[in-house]
Amino acid sequence: CMDYASTSGYEYTETTSAQIGDGVLMAEFSDGTVTGSAWSTFVVTHGPTAASETAGCSASNLDACVVTTATEPTGWTGAGFEVDGAWATATEYTADEAGWGRTPSWDTTASCCGTSTSPMTQATLSLNGGCSVIYTAENPDGEAVAVQKSECLDPQSVLSESRSKMIWSSDLKKDNKVLFRLKVAADASSGIQCPVCDAVVRTTQRIRREMRTLTDEEWGKVTAAMWIMKTTSQADGVAAYGASFRTYDYFVVKHLVAMVDLRGDQAHFGPMFMPWHSAFILEFENALLSVDPEILAMPYWDTTLTEPSVFTDQYFGSAPGTGPNGEVIDGAFNDWPIESNFNLADYTNAAGEAISSPYTGSTTGMLRGADATRTETTVLRFGTSTYAYDPNDFWKCANLDAFYYDWYECVEQGTAGGVGVVSGSLHSGPHAQIGGKSGDDSGDFEDVTASPNDPIFFFHHADVDRNAYWWMHVNADKRASAYGYPTEEASGIGPYAGMTYYGQHLMDRMGDAWGFSAQDLGFSDSTDLQTNADILCKVSPTTAVYTYDTVVACLADGGAGGCQTTWGDEVATTTTTTAAATTSTAATDTAIATTSGSTTGAATTASTTGATATVSTTGAAAEATTQSSSTAETTTQ
Repeated sequence: CMDYASTSGYEYTETTSAQIGDGVLMAEFSDGTVTGSAWSTFVVTHGPTAASETAGCSASNLDACVVTTATEPTGWTGAGFEVDGAWATATEYTADEAGWGRTPSWDTTASCCGTSTSPMTQATLSLNGGCSVIYTAENPDGEAVAVQKSECLDPQSVLSESRSKMIWSSDLKKDNKVLFRLKVAADASSGIQCPVCDAVVRTTQRIRREMRTLTDEEWGKVTAAMWIMKTTSQADGVAAYGASFRTYDYFVVKHLVAMVDLRGDQAHFGPMFMPWHSAFILEFENALLSVDPEILAMPYWDTTLTEPSVFTDQYFGSAPGTGPNGEVIDGAFNDWPIESNFNLADYTNAAGEAISSPYTGSTTGMLRGADATRTETTVLRFGTSTYAYDPNDFWKCANLDAFYYDWYECVEQGTAGGVGVVSGSLHSGPHAQIGGKSGDDSGDFEDVTASPNDPIFFFHHADVDRNAYWWMHVNADKRASAYGYPTEEASGIGPYAGMTYYGQHLMDRMGDAWGFSAQDLGFSDSTDLQTNADILCKVSPTTAVYTYDTVVACLADGGAGGCQTTWGDEVATTTTTTAAATTSTAATDTAIATTSGSTTGAATTASTTGATATVSTTGAAAEATTQSSSTAETTTQ
């Protein structure tokens, strides 16, 4: 890298204000490598030298200035090159010390990026008005470079000092051309080794229960704690409830930041969907329990159960909302407020660091999607209260004998390996049908980026997590290979179809613009950001701090009797759950006991008579047989 300087070591030498400049390298690579002090530097040019300054070199006497030049090491870019004593450890600098530099912008008329100036005259380069051109000694008027609109970015929107560091040699001012080198270990084989999961097998786990089985007292504790999270500042909450406390809006903003990441959505439309949301719900659950430990665990909303309805004054309130503009004015979360004067600077991650994101609020300054136009200050719903998901389809995805990406396709778009498995989307269905409308005028649960504004979000996503939890149980034989989770060249779906980017892969840190530390999730006191692999390891059926009431019941049933599905005739979609008595003592934090670190299951697969479907990901396949019905057996080892 070169911070351009003339033979005197000064820039702007053809003006009356020659000066010594500075420059830094800051980079983040698709494999997770970032710049920092682990890098090595080799100084090629340095100046003006101290000796020449003693001899009279200055901004007004450039002829006396001397710049020294070292020969670049032979083969220094090669994989086998080893640095020696001529190289030094990179020095890290802060933005306050080095600055972010100029921010380029896209010229839509000329279809080019930025405006470049001459380091000699400080004037705009004449070629193409300085747009999409660079200065070179051979072409002082500018040399054209190809820049796509997607590459014309504000560095502060895609880089973060919490992840990568600004680096240079030890002399920020006078070292003008510097070589940088970092050797990154790679597996000798053609593939990537899956990390060994060393998480401890738990002998007790808190139990997440279906919300309508809670007593009135228990449900009241949940809603009261959520109101406290909504109305208490982060500082006051930590002081009162401890380090696990988070404000409710912390989660709304965290979800938004992940979705609008300029590298690509870090939480949706790809394999990282479930690890990210499992971590998200776990962090929310920890915050909820910090307010009231007697809650015991995060409840979930089983969308296959229609009676009693959750869209009542006791639970979620009406859908559509019964306010004059679709506001939800009844229910346990009636008149649930939406932040109306949003400022990203008001939020930090758990380590107290500022968040780097292009999100600045909605078009009306509210904490809604960037394009949202609604101005109502409470939660809106325009959908239906009659939504229900087919219970048979729920268990089809949960019992799919396939690999991780196939399961994700099943719950997101009803397919696995391109083969239709179920109708409808377990994940997206409630968002659209309950939130209602779409685009910039949608209900809050359908506002894709800001959907956690509606409290339904957390109960629904705990239910999607329940499906993943059972799927991991019946596919425990795939755990050593991280369930076939893609290690490289992953591909998104929907708006990110065919796209591969950082955040999707097994070893990528999840949504690291605002990631999840081990401390955030209660794993340890470490502030290390967790990867997708970490979640698959630490939030599995044998290692997670929680389990589900259905899992406990199915294991007690001697092999998943209540968690099977019928692959022939569909079962009725209208089923009933019995609400618990309105008064009782707090439920016991029941736990399941395990005798080893794994369970194996012969999960059911299916197709219609006369057809064969194959679901697979890279490296393996699982074939579905022609059965009208099948059963599942689970053996505890």
